[in-house]
Amino acid sequence: MTDKDLSKNQIEKSNSADVFDLVFRGDIAPGHSDAEVKQRVAASFNLDSAAADQLFSGAQVRLKRGVDKPTAERILQRLCDAGAMAKIVPSSVQSETQESLPQDPLSLAPLGTNVLDDNEEMEGEKAASKKPVLPSLDHLSLEPVGTRMVRETEVPPIKVPDLDTSKFSLE
Repeated sequence: MTDKDLSKNQIEKSNSADVFDLVFRGDIAPGHSDAEVKQRVAASFNLDSAAADQLFSGAQVRLKRGVDKPTAERILQRLCDAGAMAKIVPSSVQSETQESLPQDPLSLAPLGTNVLDDNEEMEGEKAASKKPVLPSLDHLSLEPVGTRMVRETEVPPIKVPDLDTSKFSLE
């Protein structure tokens, strides 16, 4: 595999860095199934199922740190053959970007935590305690079964067309 075969997302080149890291996020190449790729990667790197599950958790994992480019490319080739997608990044650039990014910009509240402030909570209680307003039904009436729904006075008269059918015969 040459640099031309690899996509720009897989390799970021840097002339000043001689040492590289191999980063894997659990991405799978199109046309491969998750279980199949996980099994191939585990077999290729002699991993047990727990370690393979941890690799494919979706978190960014550095598989190898501080290796030369040929070694990183060799490991990347083994991953690509198994159907996994990883990338090679310069070690110094990777550490600088990790320091500049906040570790967890967003987080989820634990289950059962009250996420509303006091005003929002009071508004919700007021809305729940109010009884729904039903529309008035006094103007409606019920007719017995079989009654015509439309009165004769409400139906417009039907004009009978004056047709000459003397030209037609059944023969």
